[in-house]
Amino acid sequence: MVRLLSLILILLAAPAVAQQSELRPDQARLELVLDEPGIEPFEGQMVLATIRGLYAVNITQEDLKLRHMTGVDWVRLGQDDWSQQRIDGRSLRVMERRIALYPKAPGSLTILPIAHELEYLDDGARRRAIVRSDPVTLTVRPAPVTDGTPWLPARAVEMSEEWSADPARLTDGQSVERKVILRVFGATPEMLPPQPAMRAPWLITFSPPEQRSQQLTPQGPVTTAVWRWTLRPTTGEMGVMTAVITPWYDIDAGQNRSVTIPAATIGYQSFADNSAASWSEGLAGGRLALLAWGLSTAIALAVIATGRGAVAAPLAALRDVMAERRLRRRLRRAARRGEVSAFRATAVTLLRGNGRHAEHAMLAPLDRQIFGPQTVSTQTDLRALRKAVLRRARKRPEG
Repeated sequence: MVRLLSLILILLAAPAVAQQSELRPDQARLELVLDEPGIEPFEGQMVLATIRGLYAVNITQEDLKLRHMTGVDWVRLGQDDWSQQRIDGRSLRVMERRIALYPKAPGSLTILPIAHELEYLDDGARRRAIVRSDPVTLTVRPAPVTDGTPWLPARAVEMSEEWSADPARLTDGQSVERKVILRVFGATPEMLPPQPAMRAPWLITFSPPEQRSQQLTPQGPVTTAVWRWTLRPTTGEMGVMTAVITPWYDIDAGQNRSVTIPAATIGYQSFADNSAASWSEGLAGGRLALLAWGLSTAIALAVIATGRGAVAAPLAALRDVMAERRLRRRLRRAARRGEVSAFRATAVTLLRGNGRHAEHAMLAPLDRQIFGPQTVSTQTDLRALRKAVLRRARKRPEG
């Protein structure tokens, strides 16, 4: 008896099985409403629409389904909005879902009927029904691109960049990170162009995988791409990364536009300083060359007047000055490039006029680096040693 009573209670508590039925148009209606009726979009252009359902029944469960279609992609732009509204004198339940459609190819495109599966109460009984929308046909125009330029239709595009340091004033051996952020309103992540390459023969480049994200709004998705490059020059010389132009089509204004990753100069500050020093010394050298030209002219006139013997000493002195200037430039270049052997050979030539003792004493650390055992790892500061060598070379031996 107890088992029988339990079985009866379970059967009474179990909900009745929902029966399949059909709803009249005045009870339920579903439609796909375009934001711009009669629009003729380009292929790939975003088309905004709203799926709108009107219901006069008491809905307990529902499931709205959009079919996969080969000719169009679609994106859901948020959660469904349910409300109670008075329409034509009747209180109806209203469901709205925002979507964005993206035609894939030109020609005639038909959006297939959308199905809304409902479970509702009718005189205390549960019933099921499927409400379908009417198909919608669009005429899709081909993309107005004929030269192979990437096609990116959007409502707005913006680009910004950040540097971890000033790329034109890097310290020796320093790397710099460049980050570019591309934001596109009205496009999906698949529509954005790939990350451009930042390569040059004088540059070491490392690029981690790009990051793409999407934010949904009732007026369309906002897609963000983050591109990063870690860059390091292989030489001290300044180099220029060329600008990268990304074209896009403004669907609101109906115009072709573009955004640009600007050109950038990358190099070490030491090279810029050396270039400035070379320029100033070159200018001084120009004055010296002018003076030398005037002196040589005077000497030539003196040769004509007095003969070659009287001017042999001034000519030799002038040759010594010019040779020393060449050695100084060669020493500076070897120090900048880190060429230890070339630096030592040039320094020896400069210091010979000041005695062998001075030469050996000053270049002893460099000799230990070049000729010492391989276990010695100390690196000589060539720039500091260059200054010391030049100071010593300016002092002429007594007598």
